[in-house]
Amino acid sequence: MNRAVIGKTALFAIVGLMYVLPLAMVIYAAFRTTAPGVPGAMTLDGFVAAFSDVGTFETLGNSLWLAVMTGLGATGLAVLFAWIVSRTNAALRHSVTILMVVVLATPPLFFSLSWNLLGTPRFGLINQFLGAIGLPDDLLQVGGGWGTWFVLSLKVCSLGYFILIGPFLGMDRRLEEASLIAGAGRARTFLLVNVPVMAPAVLGVFIITFIIGLISFEIPLIIGRPAGFSVLSTQIYGFVTNETPPNYAAASALAMVFIVAVVTLVAFKWRLLDRRQFTTMTGKGAKPEPWDIGRWTWLCNGVIVAFALLAFVLPVAQIVLGSLQPLFGVNQFSLNNYQALLSDPGVLPAIANTAVLAVVGGLLAVTISLMLGMTGRHGSLRLRRTLELTTWLPWAAHGVILGLGLVWAFLTVPFARSLFGTVWIVLIGLIIASTPVASRTTDAALAQVGTELEESARVSGATPFRAAVGIVVRLILPACVAAWLITGIQIAGNLEVPILLSLPTNETVAVLVFQLNSQGQTTQAAALFCLLLAAAAAVGAVVVAAKGLTRITLGAQRSWRLSPSED
Repeated sequence: MNRAVIGKTALFAIVGLMYVLPLAMVIYAAFRTTAPGVPGAMTLDGFVAAFSDVGTFETLGNSLWLAVMTGLGATGLAVLFAWIVSRTNAALRHSVTILMVVVLATPPLFFSLSWNLLGTPRFGLINQFLGAIGLPDDLLQVGGGWGTWFVLSLKVCSLGYFILIGPFLGMDRRLEEASLIAGAGRARTFLLVNVPVMAPAVLGVFIITFIIGLISFEIPLIIGRPAGFSVLSTQIYGFVTNETPPNYAAASALAMVFIVAVVTLVAFKWRLLDRRQFTTMTGKGAKPEPWDIGRWTWLCNGVIVAFALLAFVLPVAQIVLGSLQPLFGVNQFSLNNYQALLSDPGVLPAIANTAVLAVVGGLLAVTISLMLGMTGRHGSLRLRRTLELTTWLPWAAHGVILGLGLVWAFLTVPFARSLFGTVWIVLIGLIIASTPVASRTTDAALAQVGTELEESARVSGATPFRAAVGIVVRLILPACVAAWLITGIQIAGNLEVPILLSLPTNETVAVLVFQLNSQGQTTQAAALFCLLLAAAAAVGAVVVAAKGLTRITLGAQRSWRLSPSED
């Protein structure tokens, strides 16, 4: 047996254990009425309990509506900002990436809390401003379906932006020049050239944002549910937490709706895109240049400013003010909440655990995703589809249900029981949950690299491994770093998986934040969010500094090489 066969066998074994087994256990749990690890009989009672409830069909309709609207809204914003940054000369375009990093780093729990507070009558910053200019101080009330969609789209579009910006920047400029020479205008060129060429990445972003809208939990729970807008994820959570004993079977039965939705969407993507060619980075060099859009730059700059206010400035200002208050709305400011957090023996270990899980888990998720993408790239259509489908599976169930699937898996598989309750099961769970994000980013980047580049290296005598690492990986390295950053942030803000798999000795910041909020210590939770924001800013500063240092070093090396030698 050669090394290639051994490598593929090992890769399929990893995929099966990490991605297929937990979801299979979710399906298995749908036919059980007992808790994980407890003997019981097979039954259909879970499906009867889930789908005999009239409210289930109402929440299903709400979930589908929210998923479609989130997909359209978030993808539209992501395409718009990726186009502004990569193709226009808008003065503020360089600030978009930093802004998106901060928005992506904001945990959904506190993103929803901040907007819920912004819309609070009398006490929210926006309503206070409206009252100050003579308008009713309860005019803005964020709640219900439209409020949930608005806040979720603002949050999710940042993920779509990072997936799209690499392909937009790497697209061959000559395609646009040919369209313009043929007489097409800027708008028509964008619609007929840019959008079709970017179809794999754009469709991938829509599918991702659709699924996020379908399985989103924190924002519908905090913003939508108080106004009577319930979705499947909140109903699943209710089956697990509000019933005694928890109805795991009914929750898993509803989770199977997500599985069907994901498989259907992936099948649609295959049918629509598999026979089309979307390579935009080939052996011939092409440098993208921005368009001079003239007087329309003011509109692009205005869009950037508006998004910055709505997605970052106002929510953060509200949270910062809240973190300094003893109670929200009480205008007495102090650092007591921060002092209480730093004196809490559980806060610093939670921050350290989160940092380790984010860095290590993000790196491993991107590495696995890249290996799967490279294997599918050189394999048959059936192999590529199989690997792609397995990386979509973790999003086929809500995060809580994925956590339950891992619980069932680790309690069922004999050799894995010793890992239950350790930090390793948390790390494995977070890698599984974040792989779909990493895979979509690496897949979109791989789709831009022509296979003739590897073929040329092979003709020159390079091994397949050297051609893959020396050519493809080097070309998509910026996208891989972005995927690492995105995945690490997603891991740091993940609540549903650690809340079921972690113990007090290995809690993450997200779990601690949830506990503080559940205990009514909302201002301390806001203070912890501010600490996270400060940590994210520090990481961003390090990345920027490292990038600047690299440019200086490369420039110095280039100058040294070009300078005449001295005897």
